[in-house]
Amino acid sequence: MVTVIMTKVAGNNLFHKFSHKIVQAVTSIILIFPAYSAAADWKITPTLNLLETYTDNVTLAPRGNEISDFITQVNPGISLTGTGARLKVNANYTMQNLFYANQSNQNTTMHQLSAGAKATLIKNLFFLDSTANISQQNISLQGPLTTNNENITNNRATVKTYSISPYVLHNFSNFATTQARYTHNAVYTDATGGLPGSQSDSILLSLTSGSAFRTLGWGLNYNKQKIGGLSTSVGGIGTSGENEHYTGNLRYRVSSRFSLTGTSGYQKYSYTSTTGSLAGSFWTTGFIWTPTERTKITANTGKAFFGTTYTLMASHHTRRSTWSLDYNQNITTTRDQFLIPATIDTANFLNQLWTSNIPDPIMRQQTVDAFMRDNRLSASIFDPINVLTNQFFLQKRLQATVALSGKRNTLVFSMFHMLREAQTLGDANSALFGTNSFTLNNNTKQIGGNVLWSHPISPRTSANISAVYIKSNILGTNQEDETKTLTAALTRQIRPKLNGAVNFRHVDRTSNSNQNGAAYRENAIIASLTMRF
Repeated sequence: MVTVIMTKVAGNNLFHKFSHKIVQAVTSIILIFPAYSAAADWKITPTLNLLETYTDNVTLAPRGNEISDFITQVNPGISLTGTGARLKVNANYTMQNLFYANQSNQNTTMHQLSAGAKATLIKNLFFLDSTANISQQNISLQGPLTTNNENITNNRATVKTYSISPYVLHNFSNFATTQARYTHNAVYTDATGGLPGSQSDSILLSLTSGSAFRTLGWGLNYNKQKIGGLSTSVGGIGTSGENEHYTGNLRYRVSSRFSLTGTSGYQKYSYTSTTGSLAGSFWTTGFIWTPTERTKITANTGKAFFGTTYTLMASHHTRRSTWSLDYNQNITTTRDQFLIPATIDTANFLNQLWTSNIPDPIMRQQTVDAFMRDNRLSASIFDPINVLTNQFFLQKRLQATVALSGKRNTLVFSMFHMLREAQTLGDANSALFGTNSFTLNNNTKQIGGNVLWSHPISPRTSANISAVYIKSNILGTNQEDETKTLTAALTRQIRPKLNGAVNFRHVDRTSNSNQNGAAYRENAIIASLTMRF
């Protein structure tokens, strides 16, 4: 959950258009393929979340200007799941209604949606994937930052995305697998001067060797994407451009546990670059090493038109621990990152797990163990801040995570380092860096880490404590901010379908900038009840 440029989303024409697209896509799947939906096992779960929050700094104002407030939330929601041989649907929607005791003119309604569907239209041949999401995000690193929709700031915007992707997937016996995929997606925001709306169409063609090629595997790929900005009536110019990739790859199996890899190809972009070349050949060389069934290391290095490239993915699992180290660098955009499926919220998972309908603590612990062994533990409880910009940028990110699960305790440690180097001048930069942003070095660096501890006090009660640190540096302005967040929660399963929780959070942000919203402190206490029907 998260906050706002305080607009009434329910009255936004764009929201209605977006909702219509979602309903249209889901309805089409159900109506055109009634046999699939009828054969699926459907489950609808209404929910109601009631929260009362006291905060001593509702606007995240500098010291001396704090305003305290009580915030009441009445948040109805619904969860829909459908599981069948040829159709899988998972959708969660929450209407967040915020009522302020002292700032009643800021009462508002926000919407959160996370929905996805996978359909097999023709068995073993034709498939369809679709997603839709609504969330709220921070606009700029320079303003007050929050991860909830309670704080009143002008540094929040609603982001809506949807994607629909039909594709053909066919196996030529054990010789090769081919895929032809078309994807249409869109990203909208309600931020003034932030990331305007845009749509994208892309095609992917691939041919990958099958099991007949045991020693020397190969693959051929072609991908082309066209991004178009929407008209000013729905958000402005937006990120626009084209990119095209031709890729060939080889994998030579030296042994059952070690393989050499190599890729080569050509890539080009059409955006207006500030750094030089936009196209050129590329290559990588590396290896895949699996010394044990629980350990895997993939590493590559190479050259692309923007310079030397490196990637690393390393993971190790034991019965009670998960270790991972990842590094990657690529040309990307904010809109592309919003379209990536959200990672698992580990803190949420643990809260739900310890207060779930698993009465036996041993069974609950086994569920945690299975969760960690399956490597579904999110690599990041707290991600770097993804602000709104229409720039293309070269992103370099390093992330390390350790998760430890004991008989009575679970600990998760995570650290990251991320550098974003702007490749274009963006129309949205005035919202991010000020009116003179076109002359600035709009590169940013973020370093952070966190720790989460979860402890089951009893079969129905658990305690969770987390600490988060993030340091951000806007290199063009030399603004440097440090944010420290401490949260503590006590959760209780009152009845099989009724959970209660009490949470405390403390946020302290310091900055070398004197601008409003750069430095502040907040303490908040939240009491909540969650009912499932």
